[in-house]
Amino acid sequence: MDEKRLQIYFNIINQLLTNATSEQEEIALDTEPEYIDAGLVQTMIEVAQGLSEEGNEDAAEFLVNIATQLAEALGLSLSDFSADNQGELLIQALLITEETEGNPEAVYPLLHKNINFLDTSFAEFLQNWAIEAISESTTEEAEDIAATIGIFSSLIQEFPLGQRANNLEIAIAGYEVVNSVFIASNYPEQWAATQYNLGNAYTDRVYGQKAENIEKAIACYQNGLQHHTRETYPYEWAMIQNNLGTAYSNRLKEDRTENLDKAIYHYQAALQVHTREEYPDEWQMAQNNLAAIYHHKGKKM
Repeated sequence: MDEKRLQIYFNIINQLLTNATSEQEEIALDTEPEYIDAGLVQTMIEVAQGLSEEGNEDAAEFLVNIATQLAEALGLSLSDFSADNQGELLIQALLITEETEGNPEAVYPLLHKNINFLDTSFAEFLQNWAIEAISESTTEEAEDIAATIGIFSSLIQEFPLGQRANNLEIAIAGYEVVNSVFIASNYPEQWAATQYNLGNAYTDRVYGQKAENIEKAIACYQNGLQHHTRETYPYEWAMIQNNLGTAYSNRLKEDRTENLDKAIYHYQAALQVHTREEYPDEWQMAQNNLAAIYHHKGKKM
């Protein structure tokens, strides 16, 4: 890339950062229309990464958003520009996750430093990379990869920074990879645990249709109950029951009254294990959920 073109890219980016309003964004981009190309998108991403490393997250996120819009307008994918960086970030994150057994104090600083890469294209990259890596691995190696991805997915699901919607998409992509290795017939415990995590992710999911996300969450929780039974995993069984209650209480499909009755059934099931004496916090949670439903049903009568 010649120096003159690069300098114009920097000028455009400076104008965007200086005048961060929608109307002024358009003015800045219209000033040099012949320079609105893939090179500008790439430069924006590189500048955004530098801003993120300096701790200027707002400016970095603003610039990534503009780069994303430009890439879409040009018929490009942001992953076309950041695949190398995404690959490096993913490998580092998985290595740290494995070495520290999923210590958030070790993993989260890396994610914070590279927060502008944590988007839906990273979720797609993770899934594609994992599928290829697993296909080229022995059974034992595939299990290790899947286990590490499962831990990383749990970490990013709870990551307090960045965009919650993107973090959940990355977590969902990771859990789906895990379930492709730890299948129910051979790894019932791991499969059920991942189904529970998937159910939680779909419950909170921002992307997609809310009604469909709730249906997926219900299906995942019900899958988990096949192997996390009250006899074998009483605490986990009760947590799934509680979360099923929440899913049914928020369900948009089928009859509303029937959904609320199912929610009551699952909350009451959870209370069979989550007693006030043994699990006071979980007991209080289920009681509050039940009270909200009974109040709603009372208002309807």
